[in-house]
Amino acid sequence: MTTDYSLHTHTFGFDGRNTEEQMIIAARARGMKTLGFSNHFIVHPYIKKSRMYGYAVRGGYSNIYNDSVENAIKLFSVHYDNVRNLREKYTDMNILCGMEMDWFQYDGWRDVVNYAVRRLNPDYVIGAMHFIDRGPDGVLNVHDIRNANPRDSGRLLREYYQNLMKLAAFDWRDMGFKFNWIAHFDLPKKVGLNYRDMEHASLTELAKYQMPIELNLSLIMNHNYLILSDIFDKISDLGLPVVISDDAHDTARIGADFDSMLRIAGTHGIKNVCVKSDMLKKFVGVRTY
Repeated sequence: MTTDYSLHTHTFGFDGRNTEEQMIIAARARGMKTLGFSNHFIVHPYIKKSRMYGYAVRGGYSNIYNDSVENAIKLFSVHYDNVRNLREKYTDMNILCGMEMDWFQYDGWRDVVNYAVRRLNPDYVIGAMHFIDRGPDGVLNVHDIRNANPRDSGRLLREYYQNLMKLAAFDWRDMGFKFNWIAHFDLPKKVGLNYRDMEHASLTELAKYQMPIELNLSLIMNHNYLILSDIFDKISDLGLPVVISDDAHDTARIGADFDSMLRIAGTHGIKNVCVKSDMLKKFVGVRTY
């Protein structure tokens, strides 16, 4: 395997299927030098009013959706203690405490996440946008956008990408941290939603602010590659810095298809790609040990 890092992973206790140690053992067996855990950090005061919360309850992963920052901190504190103890056990690997944090625009979000990051002290924070915020009515996810009537679906999809552009331009100066990179910017494609002009506009805005992005294998390898072809060309044209992600929710996915993604990136002329662990600091500023 060409790539020796995996930074976008999920574990049991959140919405993953394996323990931290099981993930480490699998990563070591595949020659990984760096493994980062990045479970979902999602805090919204009305998130439990959202339609998708009921699905999460039935699916057994509702604890990733928190209406209280203290609940999220409690969950992550136990998780990080496990990871840091395992770091002492598996000293031949670089094992990191990360999180995949959803960005919202509600009043107080800045204070909530600054407080959480000070308490938890993660090694890196992946920026994500899974939802459109509807205030007291909760949030909408990409499935809600797809299932809306055609007129509303198009409007909501446009709003999604407009919000992604706002995220790219977000002012971090009064924050105690900033996103190290942006996860699966092409998330709507996972459910068959396509809006080429807005996708390209979002990538252009991310490039304007020099925001690194990830090429997420869980999305790219699971639907028609041709749908993404022009996206790869745009990334190449813009010279965006890229990290590769397996978005592993179980041991089987760690490092899966990394080499295929590198070949695809090369075919489209994407050269600004983080390939090895020793490039991570330069590309995304990830803290290492």
